[in-house]
Amino acid sequence: MDGYQLGGSLSLITALGKTSAFGKFLEDRMARALETEDPAELHYLLAQLDDYHSYMWRYYKKLAKDRPERMDPGV
Repeated sequence: MDGYQLGGSLSLITALGKTSAFGKFLEDRMARALETEDPAELHYLLAQLDDYHSYMWRYYKKLAKDRPERMDPGV
């Protein structure tokens, strides 16, 4: 997967880079995996999605800890 790296530091620049790379990755491969009904490819894409999801939750928790004044208690 070009440009998308698993894990990474919890920083704004890394989060932005991951989001951009992941968007391109999904655009390039998700439609093809669904159209071809390829379960192995879809499984691979879901694993990448899980990694992205985990990374963004780790980043969210870091921001919540570092910037509690920005937390919205109504969410």
